[in-house]
Amino acid sequence: MIRVKAPARICLFGDHQDYLNLPVIAASIDRYIYIEAQPNRQGVLNFNLSDLKITRQITLVPTQVEKGDYLCSTLSVLHANQITLSSGYDIKIHSEIPVNAGVSSSSALIVAFIRFILQATETKASDLQIANWAHQAEVEFFNEPGGIMDHYSSALGGLRLIEPETRHTEAFANPHNDLLLAHSGLPKSTLGVLGKAKEYVLEAVATVKQYEPHFSLKLAEAEDIKRLGSKLSASLFPYFEAAIENHLLTKEAIRIYRQATSDDSSLSPLEQLIERHQYYLDTAIKNTPELMRIQMNEAKNAGAKAVKVMGSGGGGCFIILAPKESHPKVIKAVLQQKAKFVEPIQITIH
Repeated sequence: MIRVKAPARICLFGDHQDYLNLPVIAASIDRYIYIEAQPNRQGVLNFNLSDLKITRQITLVPTQVEKGDYLCSTLSVLHANQITLSSGYDIKIHSEIPVNAGVSSSSALIVAFIRFILQATETKASDLQIANWAHQAEVEFFNEPGGIMDHYSSALGGLRLIEPETRHTEAFANPHNDLLLAHSGLPKSTLGVLGKAKEYVLEAVATVKQYEPHFSLKLAEAEDIKRLGSKLSASLFPYFEAAIENHLLTKEAIRIYRQATSDDSSLSPLEQLIERHQYYLDTAIKNTPELMRIQMNEAKNAGAKAVKVMGSGGGGCFIILAPKESHPKVIKAVLQQKAKFVEPIQITIH
């Protein structure tokens, strides 16, 4: 019997930034997807996804892969790297991670599946290599617009800075012991929100470069928003502004996290930055539906210090930073606004 698991992730800073090659700060949390696998003599993989009440059978080397079939894309990516299962398995998959909710259930599935295949084939690979293979299987294989944040968070674990451009990553001490994860009850809109946001900001940058060829989002400052934003249409400007402002917020958060300790109780600057980040995600990226906005406001009215939508948005989950003594009141307030659940979570260490 082979048993493996992989965690969900939350993003504290940098949503809608990693696909622009800008840094993010994300963390793995104590919600996992589990795989148990037993060898069989059929020469195929029999999957039982108990939470979804789905069973399916896959060959060891798929001949074709449909869009969004991450199990088959993972097998194909590893096969291209000379890692192929030599026998069949009966595989049970159970998940504590909400699906289609912005906390990276698909990436966690791929990371766990890679870990299973590596164990089954007795192949050694670093966590960083697993993260890169997972990104290939989910994003590059299907030519989708996502970045590396999800895969690095799930494979490497902990609270960390992730630099998509260089694939550098740096672990931070975790000062957060007051987190809640809330599910709005609305399904998220991954490719709709993500594709539109990426398309608009890239179009905005291309337009600005007609006037200033050496412009770079990575080097942009606040004054560039007004100076160059006048060159943009009303539809493109909010995405340009949000990209620059969220990058500046993330850089300031990096500075604070590098000075923080695991028992640091002075979170006020980070809470303010998270709130500002959510402001741009809501007003510019427009990834926060009205019901979720109401739930977030009720959380703050009940004592929360900061709230932020997870993942691409359009629905799904959001995080709440609230003192532990206010958790019962916050949880009750958000649940009264039709939230699916509100639960305490912890950032994990790999």
